[in-house]
Amino acid sequence: MRIQWNSYPSPLGPLTIVEEPGVGTLLVDFPGRAERLRWMDRLRAAAPRVQIGLGACAGTREWLDGYFHGATDPFPFPYHLGRWFDLSPAQVVVMRALADIPFAQTRSYEALAQAAELHPRQVGQLLAANHLVICIPCHRVVGKNGELVGYSGGLTRKRWLLDHELRTAGVVLR
Repeated sequence: MRIQWNSYPSPLGPLTIVEEPGVGTLLVDFPGRAERLRWMDRLRAAAPRVQIGLGACAGTREWLDGYFHGATDPFPFPYHLGRWFDLSPAQVVVMRALADIPFAQTRSYEALAQAAELHPRQVGQLLAANHLVICIPCHRVVGKNGELVGYSGGLTRKRWLLDHELRTAGVVLR
């Protein structure tokens, strides 16, 4: 079995991308954070014989290209992640709830917590472990008064992503 990884030149800086060809995306993250997530160690622990090497990551690149050029198609929910990463039932519920937030809209941590039947702090911790940034849109989660809080890529990137989605959706920004 072979896993591909590469770098993607996004408008927000490079992203580390990891994909299992024919199956789907495993990781999209900012390089420093991707290293802290220890994705390669986690994959090797899950499948000691897996081969990890530089590759095209074509499916991931295609979706990211579309997103950054104005496509509003949601990222295909990564049901395959359980095969590689030990996800708790709470992580799956929160990831599903994130994936259901419509393009150019936001939800509060509190609303997400209520939907997932969790405490807002638990939701924050689970979002911090999201290794599919942009794809599973944790940038769409804001404080209960709409303020920008908590994003693994930093608040400047979070603001850029939200503004990008609003512009793409035709909302005039002031």
